[in-house]
Amino acid sequence: MTVTIRIPASEPTIRRPQGDPGSVDAVARALYVAAGRYEEFGDLAATAKAVPGWYGDAYDAYAAAASRASGEHATMAATLKRVAHVCSGHGDTLTDLLHDCDALEDTKVWLDGSRDNLVADVAAARDATPEEVAALQDRAQNLRTGYRSLVLDHEALQRKVRANEDLMRTAFEGAVALERILGPGGTADPLASGAMGRPGAPGHGASPTQVAEWWSTLTAAEKEAVVATYPDVVGCADGLPADARDQANRITLDGDLDLLAGKEDDGTISSLEARTLANARAAGTALDRADGYVDPTTGETPGGQLWLYDPGAFDGDGRIAVAVGDLDTADDVAVRVPGITNDGQDAPTLTQEAINVYQSATYRGDGSTIASMMWLGYDAPDAFYDTATLTEGRAEDGGERFADAIDGLRASRPHDAAHLTAIGHSYGSTTLAHAATDHHVAVDDLVLVGSPGAGGGVDHASELGVGADHVWVGRNSEDLVAALGDHGWVGAHTLAGAGLGNDPSEDDFGAHRFEAEDVTRSGWHRGTGQHGNYFNVDTESLYNIGRVVDGHGGDVRLADHTYDPWYEGPQDPEQDRTPTSDEAGRSDTVGGRP
Repeated sequence: MTVTIRIPASEPTIRRPQGDPGSVDAVARALYVAAGRYEEFGDLAATAKAVPGWYGDAYDAYAAAASRASGEHATMAATLKRVAHVCSGHGDTLTDLLHDCDALEDTKVWLDGSRDNLVADVAAARDATPEEVAALQDRAQNLRTGYRSLVLDHEALQRKVRANEDLMRTAFEGAVALERILGPGGTADPLASGAMGRPGAPGHGASPTQVAEWWSTLTAAEKEAVVATYPDVVGCADGLPADARDQANRITLDGDLDLLAGKEDDGTISSLEARTLANARAAGTALDRADGYVDPTTGETPGGQLWLYDPGAFDGDGRIAVAVGDLDTADDVAVRVPGITNDGQDAPTLTQEAINVYQSATYRGDGSTIASMMWLGYDAPDAFYDTATLTEGRAEDGGERFADAIDGLRASRPHDAAHLTAIGHSYGSTTLAHAATDHHVAVDDLVLVGSPGAGGGVDHASELGVGADHVWVGRNSEDLVAALGDHGWVGAHTLAGAGLGNDPSEDDFGAHRFEAEDVTRSGWHRGTGQHGNYFNVDTESLYNIGRVVDGHGGDVRLADHTYDPWYEGPQDPEQDRTPTSDEAGRSDTVGGRP
């Protein structure tokens, strides 16, 4: 009896996307530099309008011409910048498409090899048993399924390629006619501008939930167009997925680096622009560090996300948030609020500390996925001993901003809520406390380390909104800043009036205090040297923070609380304990406690 085994044809023919991302990026850089030139001339024309001592019709004509030139050049600068944004996004997307194509080609090679083997096995089959025939038919069916899936994936790739090309073509075609550039519509992509005109779009007062719902209604092509055309809006829009914000912020970052570096080279950069450029470079370094991190526990590269990027905010201090891991999908998410003296140029250091938290949570963890973000989204005080540090105004403002940020994170994952831990360090702990008490920040656990106080009017951990059992405090006994909180009936101690609320490590406050001593402490001197060590590798503090982030508070190493007897000043039992150095969650840690 003859049995026919239908072997599927090898399909499809893989078509690679055309173009070189590096060349596209070079065009984007040139456009950014040109935009900078137009911007400079526009600023010069605006300044040159005022000529002391010149009056009359001639001056009026001159001033009108200068105003017109200033406006036209500003519009041209914005147009070139917008096209450059699209160009930069096109290059990034092209890189992704080429990687996707590589994966399809690998799959095709594997399927073709399996097909060749099947052809050979069928040809060699003689007097095959029914079982052997059935096995050959199953292999043929699996091949048909594999090729069909590959065809569908290839068609999807080609649709993305066409959408990417169309977006780029539309951007350049819109920038050809001068009358269109200077007209009310500008050169915005119609697909993107149409999407941004719908209810719920960011930038028009929509809530994070409304923004998330708006995003869910967009097609893939509309999302791509919106990100490429309005990256500065998308990158800061609470409620949008972290991946979309990351794509948008990378485009804006690339543009700032190219445009401002061009002004730096020309010697026309202002002092604010110079600080903005420094922050942009710091953000780029931080992002590279997050992108390149390899988890020593799993050997995987979780990748980085630029969740917030506004390098010129707060008079050049900047607003930046960088994460390691995927904020859109992680089971456990940690967000850290830094404190005094931190600004945008500290992004690389803060990102490394976020990486340390990520590593601590995964090491000895339960296998859950982790994302760890440093959030510098408020105007932290500039120095230890300035008026902003000694008052709570910036903590109150920062608390509102942080609560909004968390609302945005929550809204972007409406059906997949993460276990979310907020970590406040130094003045950032006071900021976090205000987010909790003033705005009911939507987190599961609060961690306060190196805290100068939990905010005025907060007497107990239960007032922070997550339940006292979910408030965790780390205080190094030699940390001067952590000793500034108010104690007992005496009130603020040595530095009277310097506290920013009650010391959260004290017994009366009711939080869990965990071990946070460091082997580098002197054993006798209280100062600021230990204040920055809470996120260092191979420390008690980092180990315990990792356990909270991973959702295993029962594994935290608790410490005795500080207390304030009536007959003398505040006491810290941790001063007499010998610190350990094997609790970091570092993959090469051996020995130590079980």
